[in-house]
Amino acid sequence: MKTYIDLPLLVSAKILAFASDGADGDLDIWKKSLPLLSVCHDWRVQGIPRLYRHAIVEIVNTEYKENSDEEERNHSEDEAVADSGGSDWDWDSSSVSNFNDLVSTDYKITTRVFSNIKLIETLGLGSMVKQLLFGKKQPEDIYKDQGGSRKTFMSVLEAMFHDLPDDKITKPFIKLYELEYMDAVSGNDAQNLCHVASKAAASTLINKYPNVSSINVMVLNPNEYFQKLIADLAIVYDKQLTKLVCKIPPMLPYTLTAPNLVELDLRLESSLHQSLPTIFPQSLQRIHISFDDVQFSWDMFRIGNESKAIVFNSLVNLSISSAVQFSGPDNLMNANDLDLVFPKLERLHLENIILTRKDAQAMMSHGLKRLSYEGSIITASQLCKQPLRDLDTLNLVWVEEEYPEETDDFIPLTNEIFNKTDGIEHVRCEIRAADYYWSMVGIDWPYLTHLSLNFAIPFKKLFDMLPKVPNLVFLNMVICYRNANEINEVTEFLTSIQERYPEPSSSKIETLYLTGKFNQPCSYLCRQLLSGRAVENLKWYWPQLKDIKFQD
Repeated sequence: MKTYIDLPLLVSAKILAFASDGADGDLDIWKKSLPLLSVCHDWRVQGIPRLYRHAIVEIVNTEYKENSDEEERNHSEDEAVADSGGSDWDWDSSSVSNFNDLVSTDYKITTRVFSNIKLIETLGLGSMVKQLLFGKKQPEDIYKDQGGSRKTFMSVLEAMFHDLPDDKITKPFIKLYELEYMDAVSGNDAQNLCHVASKAAASTLINKYPNVSSINVMVLNPNEYFQKLIADLAIVYDKQLTKLVCKIPPMLPYTLTAPNLVELDLRLESSLHQSLPTIFPQSLQRIHISFDDVQFSWDMFRIGNESKAIVFNSLVNLSISSAVQFSGPDNLMNANDLDLVFPKLERLHLENIILTRKDAQAMMSHGLKRLSYEGSIITASQLCKQPLRDLDTLNLVWVEEEYPEETDDFIPLTNEIFNKTDGIEHVRCEIRAADYYWSMVGIDWPYLTHLSLNFAIPFKKLFDMLPKVPNLVFLNMVICYRNANEINEVTEFLTSIQERYPEPSSSKIETLYLTGKFNQPCSYLCRQLLSGRAVENLKWYWPQLKDIKFQD
């Protein structure tokens, strides 16, 4: 009988890679992956560098009711996790309560900070750490104060410096505790002490983990203390950073240049103070910028005021997303009319973004392979006036609720777009309509291959529509009905397809994906509608249909 030890080296490597990649940002998965190191000597040798490249600080918020058994149980469970036996399970943990009301005065939030840093240091593996990750783990509705209070900031420092080895950190850190728990907090004093502790912590950390090349921050609702800590970490690791993911509005210093940065992922938000550095664009291969009503500018990649050109020599993947729908020149990101050059850009994702014609040409004129656009169909049609000959994938997503004024223009404009996509291998369209039913009359999409509809469409109308989409191979549609009469009608239609249509269609549909809506479980309706004769009829009418999938 073969065991794990007998697996080929390549298979073992893939298993360990899968485990370590899954542990990226999730302390529970990281912990569950540790037993793999005990399988055999080879697995340990291969696995230690993979798993211990992640130094994780995880902030966990838990809702509880004061003076309740649930509260006692939560604290007992947390203590059990923190104190579980054996060095492999000796987690750092700090706890701090957030006394803001949630829903009612009876319910509170407790914030716990967990980390694997103590274990890494105990084993002497600091030189293997390549990534610092500050993660979140809690339901969206209880994220209050996650990383947003001085107490939480102090808990993070405590988890990172459990033994407080350096007087530069110890003195302000202890003073912070004295101020916090004596309720004698002076705003300026506490702020200054936090900044001193943050800077000292970053200086100490680079000595503990000299080979860090990635900083990943996923914390919600931060305040200036946490922002300052991330800024100080970015400064000390500036020259060696290859990846910076900051899902909090950054307060990055202007002195940060990150000359070797390969991947940049930033979230910008107008409601919080933030500053942006000037980052060298030459080495960047992947950029993702998301923002709300604050305006993103290319100037952060502009080296010196004398040059009007920004050359992204290595950029392959560019994603820019706005959470709000702008219109007109206020959304144009290139107010200074800079000359953008993207000689290697292959993937472009835009969401609620309006480009100048000049910028659109720059992004699509050097062999762009994949274009994804979500937002105004008018803007999408203007973007698609650029040559599409090099594309192998085009994705369009339109949300009617966000652009209700475009409803009448949608079909004429998409007809124009999809009639010039001949030669593109994957042409996808997703329509998120506001109504229960939505008319598809007048469509002419000869080269569309994938269609997703989040509204109900009667099978009869669907059958009438499909000849106008002759190359469709994937269809995702909602199946839901408002009353018994509608269910009876569709049942009667599906069971009589061969009587209604004299021969099978020429449709190329291979996959039919059905989803539920309006609290109607899709699987229940499908058991009623797509069983026996109905399924046989569908596969008869769509002869290339291979798979029907359901999702509630």
